[in-house]
Amino acid sequence: MSKWFVFTVFLFSGCLGPQVNTAPVSGTWRPPPAWLYSGIEGKTGTARYLGRFKVTYYWVVEESDYPKSRSTPLYTIDGKLLGRFSSAFVKDFKTESAARLRDGRCISYLKGSGRVKVVDRFLGHGGFTLTELKSIAVDPEIIPLGSKLYIPQFEGVSVNGRQLNGVFYAHDIGGAVKGKHIDVFIGKREYMNFLSSAGVKSSGFVDIYLLE
Repeated sequence: MSKWFVFTVFLFSGCLGPQVNTAPVSGTWRPPPAWLYSGIEGKTGTARYLGRFKVTYYWVVEESDYPKSRSTPLYTIDGKLLGRFSSAFVKDFKTESAARLRDGRCISYLKGSGRVKVVDRFLGHGGFTLTELKSIAVDPEIIPLGSKLYIPQFEGVSVNGRQLNGVFYAHDIGGAVKGKHIDVFIGKREYMNFLSSAGVKSSGFVDIYLLE
């Protein structure tokens, strides 16, 4: 049985969900690979097409990239002064919510309280931690937190020698992430250069499949 016959049956069986437009909308769109709907590592499952989403990126802010001025304080969750830092560093840290200090400590910004937590792994939302090039921020009204997703535009993209397989996880939310918009945690800001070169530019659009 050819893979195209399987894909045709898959399309009309309702696995992509009702009233979803799966027609190609650009030259980069392509059907999902067979492993998404024939089972992963021997397990059966389906992939439901959610549509086209805007993609942006966020990263770890490095204190070493900023001036050594000590003008702006940051406080830990217990109210203690973590230290004073460059205002530019603090501004970007509060936007990205993840930073690495000059002494090597990693900190996450808790937007609900306006405080900081020293962490071993950067914090996402709802108890999740972030993994670079795997975790994404979503609008939980559109994509449930904890979801496993496939984004074909990322499959085969090489970032600093690491080849991506297109599978991501909804581990975070963001104040600016609303509707059909995802924000990919890439770890290092310079990784955007690899993604842009591969055609997955910030503020571009990607196809998203929910793995079920």
